[in-house]
Amino acid sequence: MERMRGTRLLLALLLGCQPPAPAYAPPALEPLPLAPAAPSDPDALGTLEDRYVDFAFDGGQLEFEIYRQGGSLVQVARNRYAVPVVIAWTLSNLDNLAPATSTFGVAYLPPAATPGGLGPGVVLARLAHLDVQRVFRRRLDFRARFGDPRARPVPYAYALPYPVGLTFAVLQGFHGAFSHRGSNEYAIDFDCPVATPVLAARAGRVMVTHAAAQGAGTTPDLVDYQHTNFVIIRHDDGTLGEYLHLAPSSVQVRAGDEVARLQPLALSGNTGFSSTPHLHFQVMTAATDGVSAISFPFRLAVAPERVEEPGLGRRYAAWETIAAPATGP
Repeated sequence: MERMRGTRLLLALLLGCQPPAPAYAPPALEPLPLAPAAPSDPDALGTLEDRYVDFAFDGGQLEFEIYRQGGSLVQVARNRYAVPVVIAWTLSNLDNLAPATSTFGVAYLPPAATPGGLGPGVVLARLAHLDVQRVFRRRLDFRARFGDPRARPVPYAYALPYPVGLTFAVLQGFHGAFSHRGSNEYAIDFDCPVATPVLAARAGRVMVTHAAAQGAGTTPDLVDYQHTNFVIIRHDDGTLGEYLHLAPSSVQVRAGDEVARLQPLALSGNTGFSSTPHLHFQVMTAATDGVSAISFPFRLAVAPERVEEPGLGRRYAAWETIAAPATGP
């Protein structure tokens, strides 16, 4: 059988000086792109014919399985991350197969209970094996995004993600013309040199990390998680804090770790889709299309009694004391 190919794309309050948060009114949640759940008993799916692993980083992977039920085949997807993943998928190049259901769609893959655990199976498609005496072939392409599309932020003042004594400007802010559009609409880039300590802007649990990427550039092939080093942290409101372009082999936390506000995470770098060394930070979650992300505006605690939306070109001096590391899971 032809192997499938996936398109890899992925606080504590401020010492009593934070101003009161405005009243929060949660917006209506988006409907989940639900697909049929696979039976919890693997034997009910039939005989496992093939398993393919893709979108693998520290914290989990996605698995795509084919099960046989007589002359029928069932395409199943599983998520081994402790965070939901939404995928947009397409089956094509069917050889000796006839589709019994749609050959494309969007699926919400529920999280595993722990990083690397076994998430529940989701049925993507059912296929008829036309001639069981001959091999069948198919190709599965997908795009994936971390996060629950229903997550929405609550008001919060994020810390500057670097240590006291350092001052950096916002190189690219909200709606930045270079790359902060669409999925990155409310991201900010801090103009910091390689090897700047990167601290957690908010407490949470580490969901996914990657530290093996090398090199940078601005060609389209570099716009995915595989080519950049990153840390993704889930906050208590379900949103994700995304720290990108980190230095190779510099990540100091692992999936499953609980991290405190201002806990060291990694060193900044210049990896992936990047034209200069910097730290990219945003608050986000997956959109319901499996291709894009929802990027949320946020505010920074830029001084003991000042919280503001980050401004392009503004220079911010870190002022909060680094927290002691939290314990792991």
